[in-house]
Amino acid sequence: MFWKYSSSPGEHMKNDRYIRTLRSYSFLNLLGITLLLLSSSGYSADAQEETQYVRFIEGTSQWQGELQTAIVSFENDAGVKLNLVAAVHLGEEEYYAALNEYFTTQDVVLYELVAEANQIPVQGAAGSTSLIGYMQQSLARFLNVGFQLNEIDYSPSNFLHADLTPSQLEALMASKDENFLSMFLSLAMAQMAEQSVVSEESTSSLSMLSLLRALNSQNQNNAFKYLFAAELGRSGGVIVGAELEQQLTILGDRNKAALRVLDEVLQNPSLEQVSIFYGAAHMPGFEREITSALGFSRSGLSWQSAWIVP
Repeated sequence: MFWKYSSSPGEHMKNDRYIRTLRSYSFLNLLGITLLLLSSSGYSADAQEETQYVRFIEGTSQWQGELQTAIVSFENDAGVKLNLVAAVHLGEEEYYAALNEYFTTQDVVLYELVAEANQIPVQGAAGSTSLIGYMQQSLARFLNVGFQLNEIDYSPSNFLHADLTPSQLEALMASKDENFLSMFLSLAMAQMAEQSVVSEESTSSLSMLSLLRALNSQNQNNAFKYLFAAELGRSGGVIVGAELEQQLTILGDRNKAALRVLDEVLQNPSLEQVSIFYGAAHMPGFEREITSALGFSRSGLSWQSAWIVP
């Protein structure tokens, strides 16, 4: 989930609202990472097959494997191909390079970023001075991976902003008496409520024993990268039901913003290849909407390796 970030302290001073948003989201991101890595989803195999946009492929030796994200393709009767490109915001440089190449094949790429539409991330920039940007880039360095806002090229003319602005986000959250803490507590409670019988496959990868083994590993970075990747792939990201999703601004309302842009894009009969490039947690909601209301049917699936361990 991406937010407006600035390249200089002066930009923060120009708008106190952005400072408050970024500070709040820094806490939200810490809590979100904790929930992603420590909660247990426990979905059945059939449910995971239907909704999974992130997976982990176990390697052949200790601390070895791949975290993969999906590109799921859909097609309508008019022959328009709509691709849901699930994102993880930290990944291998090769992963983002492959996505950059893929996006050149698309007529339009709808992307997420809580920012003004004209605030385009600069590929390869030195980095953000915001707390959230610093934290994300520090984690990227620890795991020896890239940071999406630094690696993806958002400048091509086929990229189209499809998200809320900071003021829109704040207004929507205020109208629901919602804050970041209450929102993520709702996510945590939803996942706990949807847990099924715990099995060997559904238990967390971050057990006390596995953490101790990682600390004693000759390469702690690789060991922790493996554990985080395994946990993210096991849970498939944050997956919530349709009712709760619509209540949460950070999921439901941002999805609505993207779908409004998609509706405008689909009015152009010359477009044949359209992608929605968003965080994996948003994808089940997009899939529900485009299949139930927009006449799209699933037509393909491919997987990209986001993290490769070691």
